Amino acid sequence: MEDKASVDQFKERLNKNINDIDAAIALGNLYYDQSDAGQSIIYYRLALDINPALSGVRTDLGTMYWRNNDVGLAEQAFREAIKRAPSFGHAYVNLGLLLHRAKGNVIEARTVWQQLLKLKPEHDMATKARELLQETAALVK
Repeated sequence: MEDKASVDQFKERLNKNINDIDAAIALGNLYYDQSDAGQSIIYYRLALDINPALSGVRTDLGTMYWRNNDVGLAEQAFREAIKRAPSFGHAYVNLGLLLHRAKGNVIEARTVWQQLLKLKPEHDMATKARELLQETAALVK
């Protein structure tokens, strides 16, 4: 891993203070970037144990669950992120993608993207939601 020194530093910080949320998130992100789902899940879960309100971390956790073929846990993480922060657009986009690509439920996926557009039409993820709705329109005819 190219970030071996960083990983060691963050792990050392956690060894000194298990509640060092910044170190836990940093480790989760480093492992996320390396596509190491198992390790990133450990550190994202630790961060969420410290502060369950982190919607971005919860959404990244869902992505890593999905990458690890834990579709049910991924869906749960995305839905929980939306429940805790209804305006967090990334969770809607990811949940819709999971429903469409992993569960084959394009109708529910489209409903999730439409919810984002109804709630926050100017959200930075609204463009992506509109693109996904357009891409999947022919699948529901």
